[in-house]
Amino acid sequence: MTQDNAQTPTPEAKGHTKKEREAACILCGKCVSVCPVFLATKQEELTPKAKQRTIASLKENAQKLNVTDCSKLAEMCISCGKCAQTCPQGLNFPKQLANMRAAHSGWRQWVWNRWVNQGNVLWPMLSTLSKATPDSKGKNEATRFVQSIQAMQPPTNIPPYIAIAKYDQDQSKGQRVLLFAGCTANRVQKSWKQKSESILKNLGYQLLPAKGLTCCGLTLDHAGVPEAAHKSRMQNLRAWRTAERPLLVTFCATCYLGLAEYVHDESLDWAEGEQEAWTNALRPLSSLWGNSLFTVDTPSHLLIRYHQPCHWHGKDADYAWLKEVLYEEISAPDSASCCGMGGIAQLGNRKLTRTVATRCWDNLLQKPIKKDDSIPCYSKPQGNCLCDLYDEEDEETPELCDEVESTYLVITGCSGCTLQLRGTAPTHNGEKIKVGHWLDILAP
Repeated sequence: MTQDNAQTPTPEAKGHTKKEREAACILCGKCVSVCPVFLATKQEELTPKAKQRTIASLKENAQKLNVTDCSKLAEMCISCGKCAQTCPQGLNFPKQLANMRAAHSGWRQWVWNRWVNQGNVLWPMLSTLSKATPDSKGKNEATRFVQSIQAMQPPTNIPPYIAIAKYDQDQSKGQRVLLFAGCTANRVQKSWKQKSESILKNLGYQLLPAKGLTCCGLTLDHAGVPEAAHKSRMQNLRAWRTAERPLLVTFCATCYLGLAEYVHDESLDWAEGEQEAWTNALRPLSSLWGNSLFTVDTPSHLLIRYHQPCHWHGKDADYAWLKEVLYEEISAPDSASCCGMGGIAQLGNRKLTRTVATRCWDNLLQKPIKKDDSIPCYSKPQGNCLCDLYDEEDEETPELCDEVESTYLVITGCSGCTLQLRGTAPTHNGEKIKVGHWLDILAP
């Protein structure tokens, strides 16, 4: 058995492969086409390739590299990881920035570490206090902070449009499961955890007590707090080992990515074959349904839009399942755009996170085109809507015409994305657009 007290890696040594250390940016520009910061601001100097040149220049003149430089540079990135996924050189710019933050840490790292690791009391308290605060409007920092805190409140206005008619217990085979609910569900969105526990039990899994599980560590890593991130990873790995290596299930894209990256961290002192076992044990909750049956009841005027979290890196198990169940009742923008959450960026550059969020909302609120859009309203022969043929009091008048305003509902599969989208949601037809996790539209 391995030892759990492995040495904490230094920021420079941790997270860099030999290939990354030897690679250099070739200015191909592939990162430009996917960087949400550039796409939202159109500022060339904010692209990953431009920042890579800045880092290279600073490394050549190390005496110029100070806390102020690092802080300014780090505030221009929201750590979505899209550039790393497209870089042909294997460069991971968010990780480079995380190492710079760690080497030149300041008050933001101190605050973020405590916000994440000591939020068991603070998060619920702020969420409760925000209930007494009137809905805030405006763009000043105080207003935006209140909106972010109000986003922590569990939704009370999202009906459960999906019901589980029959659970498929054949594939579970009574396997043992640890549910990794994550910080948000454990602290302020407890219904997500409760529903997930119920789902797993009804699917026939043996749900184990989630003793010892803590933050996945990803947001702490991105913030430049490697010691705290390492401690969280070791605690979660220890809990998994103590439970004798069961399935590890989560319903948050960020938690999934954070846990998936454990296998690349050699400082965790893995036992032989344990990294492969960890990878095989990690599952998204939405991938466990098997042949379960569902019933759907959505009003005709409702447009359900799905926000694809960056941290799924294009392999979104949640949307794949929702599309099977809701079919044309749900749609996603043609190109996924970042919500702008950014973790510690909320402290460093909230204006930038809002700018990125605005572009995300622009994409989400584009009315989807249905496959049969040539006849969108019960057919339009020769350009005339059949609704015009009905008397206003006729009971058989179609309920929805092109002229009837639709209602938007945005759902996603990431805890951080849910809070960010709730906190930045615009109004539509005089009401703030509803935002929820996909668990919110599932009947308990």
